Amino acid sequence: MSENSVHTKSRLSIFILQDGFSFLILNELSNPIAFDYVKQKETDSITGLLKLLKSKINAQLIEDYQIETLEVIYGNPQFSIVPNDYFEKSHISHYIKYNSKLIEGDDFSYDDLPVTKAKNVYIPYININNYLFEEFGSFKFSHILSVLIEKGTLEAPPKAEFVLLHLGAQLIYIAAYKNQNLQVANAFECGTAEDLAYYVLFTIEELKFDREQLLLQMTGNLTHPEHQPAIELIQNYIKTIEFQNKESSTQFIHQEAFENHFNLF
Repeated sequence: MSENSVHTKSRLSIFILQDGFSFLILNELSNPIAFDYVKQKETDSITGLLKLLKSKINAQLIEDYQIETLEVIYGNPQFSIVPNDYFEKSHISHYIKYNSKLIEGDDFSYDDLPVTKAKNVYIPYININNYLFEEFGSFKFSHILSVLIEKGTLEAPPKAEFVLLHLGAQLIYIAAYKNQNLQVANAFECGTAEDLAYYVLFTIEELKFDREQLLLQMTGNLTHPEHQPAIELIQNYIKTIEFQNKESSTQFIHQEAFENHFNLF
C-alpha cells in the first residue's frame, strides 16, 4: 500500500474474522486500491483484535484514501437465522444462546433478510464498532451469511436446487436453495480437506438434493493450497460445479485472504 496515495470517493470494507481481520479499499469504479490481512494469535482476545485494528484503521488511513463510506462484515460463527414469524426483538439473545457460547457484555444485532422473510441474529463486537464510530461516524455493519444469502438469492436459478459455498480461511459458509427459496444457511469450521467435503456432501444429503441435478457454486479462497484436495474430492460427487470468483488483475490477487474478502461483493 502506497503511503502517500490520495484517492477520491473511496470506500472501506473491513472483514472481521475469529483470528484477525482484512480490510479492502475500493475506488469509485469498485477496483481494489489497497488490501491487507492481519492475523492474531489464537490466545488473543477481542481486546487484542481491537488493538491490531487500531494500528491499521485510523484517522490517517481515512484521510489518505479520502474514505467516504465504511462497511464492516462479521465472519464469526455466532449467528442464528430466525423466520420473521418467530422473531421478537425483545428476546434477541434467546435465538443465539443455545448454539453459541455467550459472555457477559455481549451485544446482539440482526440483519433483515426481506426476500427470505427472516432475520439473521448475530454477535457484533461492540468495542470494535464503538471505535470505528468514533473514527469514522455512522457506518453499515452486517454478517457474512446475510451477504451470502442475498447473493445466493440473486444467483439461484428458478425451479432448481442450488448451493452457494464460500470458502474462508478457517470457516466455510453454505447457503442452499430450492426453487429460489432458502433451505439452510450455516457455517462450519474445517481442519482438513475431508472435513470440508464432508460438510458440503452431508448438507446436500440432508436436504435430499440430487447430486446429478443440483448446481454448486463456489467462491472465496478457491486457490488456497489447503482447499484444493477438498475441491477435488467434491468434484468426484457433484456433477455441476461453477467457480464464480470475480476476475481481477489487481496486485493483491495472490495475497492470503484477498479472494475471501473481494468476492463478498
